[in-house]
Amino acid sequence: MCQTKRDIARATKYLVTVQDFSAITVSDIVEAAGLRRRQTFYDYFRDKYDVLEWIYRVEVTEVAPNCTSYRNWPSTLRRMMEYFSANRRFYRKALEIDERNAPEDVIEAHISEMIGVIFTDLGEREHLPITTAYCVFLQRMLSSALLRELKTYLDQDPAEESTVPLEAEIENLRRYIEDGINGLLLRAGCISEYLHSAETRAADSIAI
Repeated sequence: MCQTKRDIARATKYLVTVQDFSAITVSDIVEAAGLRRRQTFYDYFRDKYDVLEWIYRVEVTEVAPNCTSYRNWPSTLRRMMEYFSANRRFYRKALEIDERNAPEDVIEAHISEMIGVIFTDLGEREHLPITTAYCVFLQRMLSSALLRELKTYLDQDPAEESTVPLEAEIENLRRYIEDGINGLLLRAGCISEYLHSAETRAADSIAI
C-alpha cells in the first residue's frame, strides 16, 4: 500500500475530527499530510470525498475481509463493530456529512452489498426460494436499519453510564440478524428449531 496515500488518509481523518468537513480544503489535507505539492493529492484522489470512501473501503476490508458466506457473518459483524468503535470520533463526524458522496451512502451501500452476499449464499446452500426482488428488499430494509443503529451507537458518549457497551451492542445486532435468518429457514422448512450461530452459543455458555 502506498505510504503517501495512507498519509493523505491519516491527515483527512484527523482534520475531520477537529473541524467541519465543509471547511476542509485539499490544501489543508496536503499540509497536514506533510506533502510538498498540492498536485500529489490529485495523483491519488479525485477530491476529499474520494478520500473518505477510500478510508472506509480499505480499513474495513483490512479488519473484516471474510464475509463471503452467510456462515461468516457473525465474525464479520464483530470485527466491523470493533472497527467503528475504535474509530468512533471520526465516524461520528463523518456520518454527519450530508453532501454528495457522503460516507453514510458509502457505508450503507457496502452493508447492502454484504447482506446480498449473505442471503444469496444462504439461499444457494439451503435451497431457499429467495427471489431477486425479495433479496433486494432485504438489502434495502436491513442496510437502512443497521446503519441507523450504527449511528445511534456512535452518537453515545462512552463516558456516560447509560452508554451501551460494545459487547452488548454486538450481541443485540447479532441476535437481530440471527432472528431474521432463522425466521426465513423455519418458514421454508429447512430447519425444525431455532439455529444459533457459533458466537451466540459461546455467549450463552459464558452467561450461564
